[in-house]
Amino acid sequence: MKPLVAVLALVLTLALAGGAGAAIVTSSDLQGRRITLDVRANAVDTDWYAGVLRATVHGNEISNVTVRIVPDISIEGLCGSEAAACYTRAGGRPTIIIPAGKNQFIEGTLVHEYGHHLDASTAVPGIPELNGIPVWWADRGMAALFASRKVAFDYSMGWDHSIAEIFAEDYAYIHVGPTYRYAITWLSPPDDKLRSDMFAALGGTPTTPLPAAPNAPLVVHRVGTLGPRKTKIVPFGLLGPGRHVTFTATVSRATRKGVRARIQVLCNGAVAGTQTVGKGQKVRTLDLPNMGPGDCDARLVSSAPVSLKYNLRLQLAVEGEAFLR
Repeated sequence: MKPLVAVLALVLTLALAGGAGAAIVTSSDLQGRRITLDVRANAVDTDWYAGVLRATVHGNEISNVTVRIVPDISIEGLCGSEAAACYTRAGGRPTIIIPAGKNQFIEGTLVHEYGHHLDASTAVPGIPELNGIPVWWADRGMAALFASRKVAFDYSMGWDHSIAEIFAEDYAYIHVGPTYRYAITWLSPPDDKLRSDMFAALGGTPTTPLPAAPNAPLVVHRVGTLGPRKTKIVPFGLLGPGRHVTFTATVSRATRKGVRARIQVLCNGAVAGTQTVGKGQKVRTLDLPNMGPGDCDARLVSSAPVSLKYNLRLQLAVEGEAFLR
């Protein structure tokens, strides 16, 4: 009877929430603990999102978080200009904000963000939050790393030296495995001992595999207004060689004379491609095959004395596993 009850609960919840412009969808993990999805995008496969969470190792804290699924174009305004997703406790209830879609990147990102929630819900005695879990703190030698000023409890040393981000990356890696784009470049990913110890401390190795995540193109949209002679940057990473990057910029203000802007893709500090937005042009595209591996960014660079409205579309094609962070 449990599957039937779950379906009925889902239908009733959708009906009640639909008038508010969002749908609160509830599901459950294998122990019957509630999973809450706040759906604010169209055509979302909520079963897939719930399946990802169900397949992670977790505890009762799963019932205390809401996963808010939004159009990718909303992520920047909700999470920040360089974020692909985020975890927040603003407003009193822990919330993961994640883009709508169904691919390997979103799967790994959702597990990473859940790692933040698990971290915030699990204390390491005598250590300020966010601090991971006790066995991870010990196995990773975080006390020594902190004493030698290699890590911080905030972002003062950079994203990849934040204790919270290292734990979230480790948590994602032990679930997803080597296909995960592990973004802490100065540390090795978790070894077998750390993986085993983390799973043991959190309740055992998951018995349910992560649901299938298509290696579909990753498409990122960003819209906004660029100030005079300013630069808009969209960072991304490529896991290996043979990636296909397509970057399109639409600039709403027509150029009547001269060059008003240019678009660029940079990887590993070198310009991989550039085009100018000149007289009479509004749309420019960079089509770059055989890219990667690398840490990259796509840029719209204004040389105009006035503000420009923009619509940016970045696609990482299915020529291999391509990830953005």
